[in-house]
Amino acid sequence: MPKNININLIATIRQARRQFRIFYQFFLTAVIIILINSCNSQIPPNQTADSQTSPIQTITQSSKCGSRSNAPQDNPITVKYKDNAFSWTKNIKWNCVYNIKYFPASTIDASFNAARDAASANGGGVVYFPGGTYNFADNIYLKDGVVIRGDTPAVNDAKSSSYNPATKLVFPQYKPSFSGSGTPNNTAFKKIFTTNPNQDSNIGVVNVDINRAAIEFSSAENSDKITNQNIIIFGVRSNNVATPEPRVPESFQNPWQRFSHRFAANIQIQAFANVLISNNRLNDAVTDNFDQPNYIVKQLRGNSTVTYPEGEKAKFNYTDHYGISLNRFSSPKELPNDPNRFPNFFRKGLVIQDNWVYHTMRVAIHATGDNLIIRNNQIKDEKNKQVWIDPTGTKQPQNAATFENRAIDWSGWNVTIDGNDYEVSRHKIAGGNYESIDGEGILIQECCGGTSVNGVKISNNTGNSYIGIYKVPEVKNVLITGNKILTNMTNTPAIYVNADTNGSKNRMDNVKIQNNTLSNGILARASNGGIDNFIEGNRGNNGGDISYSCGIKVENNIGFAIKQCGT
Repeated sequence: MPKNININLIATIRQARRQFRIFYQFFLTAVIIILINSCNSQIPPNQTADSQTSPIQTITQSSKCGSRSNAPQDNPITVKYKDNAFSWTKNIKWNCVYNIKYFPASTIDASFNAARDAASANGGGVVYFPGGTYNFADNIYLKDGVVIRGDTPAVNDAKSSSYNPATKLVFPQYKPSFSGSGTPNNTAFKKIFTTNPNQDSNIGVVNVDINRAAIEFSSAENSDKITNQNIIIFGVRSNNVATPEPRVPESFQNPWQRFSHRFAANIQIQAFANVLISNNRLNDAVTDNFDQPNYIVKQLRGNSTVTYPEGEKAKFNYTDHYGISLNRFSSPKELPNDPNRFPNFFRKGLVIQDNWVYHTMRVAIHATGDNLIIRNNQIKDEKNKQVWIDPTGTKQPQNAATFENRAIDWSGWNVTIDGNDYEVSRHKIAGGNYESIDGEGILIQECCGGTSVNGVKISNNTGNSYIGIYKVPEVKNVLITGNKILTNMTNTPAIYVNADTNGSKNRMDNVKIQNNTLSNGILARASNGGIDNFIEGNRGNNGGDISYSCGIKVENNIGFAIKQCGT
């Protein structure tokens, strides 16, 4: 072959190779561009991947639940209490997070509703609020399977004075007016509800600071047929909660008068099963109390009225109510003593623990259940309280008035009350020396939602008022041990267990009062006898006696006057 032909052939081959490489590079570039465009098809035009996206596009085009978000997806309960505790919390879709910032709207209320509805449509999940302040205008409602969650607090122990969640939900403040009809109640006093309280499950509120809104998941309708379960209130800081007393103003009062309703609660829940109210801090920074000068009430006797020029005597107080109320119901005509006949009083899986609660009236923790647990809570009250108005807000208080100043009021079966630290204080009545008829520490009684007693362990609690099983006609399987009551707000014995009621004598069985350290005495009474009842190993300070029914074994107690049995 001639040399010049060989050179031309080689040049042609080299050119073909260069063209092939150019074509191959072009082809690969086109494929990459197509793939990138396909992946970015979920991002609306003129927006980057970091911009706010359409929640509808995110939901319909994503194979995973939730919106794109840098948000916590762990189970906060298993993080704090380890995997084996509260396994039912794993039913919540913690990994399906709907970040509120991806649901823009004209108001935060509308944004929340959109995020909540997106979560609900996808079978549940978490509506996440990044750290910041969110100002709501009205009540808000969860739906089945939906949890509100804020940023994980830097300090994760709600009993610490530095507990302060970064996510803050703020609701309208009531701004009183002392003329005309006053400020309408509907301008404030908001709540966090759930849409169908008898049914909505796998719901909750986690790691948020809530100002001026109660949490209320309860309904009186068909309450014996409720199916809702798996409810978490965890890491909530709650302040400035109240409900106006519905009786105020009465016809003889100024139309602008308002009074705090004693049956309100920071947290109120009724459920079929599985409720955890844990690591919350209630009423540590109340700012909205207001005085009401020239408040009118009825005099203690007769129909005459009295006016208090001093506004502090008629204070609207945002702590004059319950702290936590769980599955409490009105008393039926007979004592609830059978879970089959009175199912609401014996629901299972209810736990109240590690909370810090301040209150100035009613009960800090108010609960009933089967295997109910109330443990490691810290309860505070105001010392030297004065009261000039009856709890109804309509009349002067009488000397024998009760404001139900209690730390823990419990009922149910197989209950554990352990490791709580509590203080209570009674009200001075109308500036005099009489104190309100209350001041109990840990109490169950026949009335007011109480049940029979069949299994309770009250242990390792420290408080300033007595532990009472107060005139309950059926008492068995009780252990009261390791408690320290070093002062007592009342003259009642520091431990008071009485199966006799005002109308009948009864028996008790397997009641053991052991190894407690007490400021005053012990009473254990069951006039109709019983078996396996002991008072032993307790220590007193020589300030009280042990009073007991015959048949109760009493031994090895120090620092008490031992009375003759039956006296």
